[in-house]
Amino acid sequence: MNKAKMTFRFDEHGQQAHSAQKAGDRQRLEATPASGHDKPPERSEQEPKDTPITYRAVETIDYWGDPFTDHTGTGIALLPEHAEPGGGDYYFRKTRTSWWKVAGSLTGAIVTGALFGFVVLSMFDQEMTVPIPGISVPKQGAAGEAADIPVLGSVITEEQVPLVQVVLPSQSYHFLQYGVFSTAEGVALAQEQLRSAGIAAARDTLDEKRVYAGVSPDREEAKLLSGRLKTGGVHLILHEIALPESATMEYKGDAASLQQYLAQSADLAYMLSSSSAALLGEASPGRQSQEEIGRLRESHQLWTKSAADVRGKLTAAAEAEAKEMEKAMNSAVEAMEEFNEKGEQTMLWEVQNEVMRFILAEQKLVGGQEGL
Repeated sequence: MNKAKMTFRFDEHGQQAHSAQKAGDRQRLEATPASGHDKPPERSEQEPKDTPITYRAVETIDYWGDPFTDHTGTGIALLPEHAEPGGGDYYFRKTRTSWWKVAGSLTGAIVTGALFGFVVLSMFDQEMTVPIPGISVPKQGAAGEAADIPVLGSVITEEQVPLVQVVLPSQSYHFLQYGVFSTAEGVALAQEQLRSAGIAAARDTLDEKRVYAGVSPDREEAKLLSGRLKTGGVHLILHEIALPESATMEYKGDAASLQQYLAQSADLAYMLSSSSAALLGEASPGRQSQEEIGRLRESHQLWTKSAADVRGKLTAAAEAEAKEMEKAMNSAVEAMEEFNEKGEQTMLWEVQNEVMRFILAEQKLVGGQEGL
C-alpha cells in the first residue's frame, strides 16, 4: 500500500480562530488579582504551540470495485504523521465505483463472445474464406448447389459414353451341366476331371459354381450328347441359358455396327455349337462337307470385320468381354478347321469348349437369363 506525506495548513479562518483564542487568554490574565510581586505569571507548559500539523494519505481497500482498472476499490484516508489508523479522528475519502466502466466492460465481453461465436459458426457453414497463396477460394453457391473446389494439377474426367438400344436374334442354348460346387476348389477340380477325360470343361460366368461339359442350341442334340457321355460314366443334366432379344449398352459408335456384330456373333455361335454337338453325338464323326466349310469361313470373315468395327468403342468392362469373345471364336474356328483336316474327335471337344466360352462371355456382355 502506497503511503504519501502531505502537509496541510489551515486557511484564513483557522488563523483568525487561533488569534481569538490568544486574545481571550490575555483578558483572563489581566483580570486575575496581583499576588504581591510584579512579575507576570509564566505561561503554562501545556499551552498548545502554534506548530503546523503534517498529514499523510493512506490508501484503503475495503469494498469491491471495477476489476478492469488499476485503482480498483481504493479509498484514501488522511492521518496525522504520527497517528495510527483507528487511533483518532481523521479524514476519510472514498473513491466511488464508476458504473459506466462496469457497463462498458460487460458490453465488451458480450460483444466479444458474439463475434467469436459468429466466426465459429461461419467456419462450420463453410462461409469463412481463408485466403491461401496460389489457391483460389471456393465460392459457396445457392442452397443445394455444390461449391467449386480448387484442385492442384490436371483434372481427368471420364467421358460420358452414350447408351444405344440394340435388337438381338433369339438365342437359347442347352448346356450339359456337370455339377454345382460350393467352393472354387471344387469347380477347379471338376474342370480338371473333365479335361482328363478328354471332354470340354467350362465355368459359368454369372453363376461361377456351375461347370459345363458341352452345349447345343438344339435340345434333342444336347440330350443325345449327354447320353453318349453317360455311357462313359459322366452324368450330366441339361441347363438352359437364354440371351435377351434386346439390350441397352454403352457404345461410342453407330448402333447399327454394334447390332451387326452381335447378330453375326449369334449366327457363328449357332453354327459351331450345333455342328460340333451333332458330330460328337455320332459313333464315328466324319468331316464336314465343302459347302459347310465354305459357309463357316465366310461367316467367320464377316464376323471378324464386325469385331474390328466395334473394337475400342465399348466401355472398359465390355471391352474385356469382347476380347474374350474374339479370342474364343477364333480358337473355335481354328479347331473346327483342324478337325476337318485330321478328323480327330478331340478337336470337336475343343470346339465345344471354346464355343461355351464365347456364349458365356456374350451372356455377361448383353445380360442373359439362366433357366433350370
